[in-house]
Amino acid sequence: MKILVTGGAGYLGSVMVPRLLDAGHAVVVLDNFMYHQTPLLDCCHNPALTIVRGDTRDKNLVSKLLKDADAIFPLACLTGAPCAPRILSAPKLLFRMRSR
Repeated sequence: MKILVTGGAGYLGSVMVPRLLDAGHAVVVLDNFMYHQTPLLDCCHNPALTIVRGDTRDKNLVSKLLKDADAIFPLACLTGAPCAPRILSAPKLLFRMRSR
């Protein structure tokens, strides 16, 4: 099964993705790597893993990735204490999030 995991490099995704790969699934991770995290280094050599650096608010990108996916785990979100100053200092980002 081909599985799309948005936020796949985040807290939950970084636990799920290796398990999905171990179970024999092809996995596509969509993440913006906002915090420059590297939790998928242990499995990035796996040929069944595709990592896409992007934003889940990009409708064209998500539509393209969904065409080939059999399932999706929508885990992407803006969260955590380090994120708060970025959101508060970026009113356009906050407005885009609220208007959807």
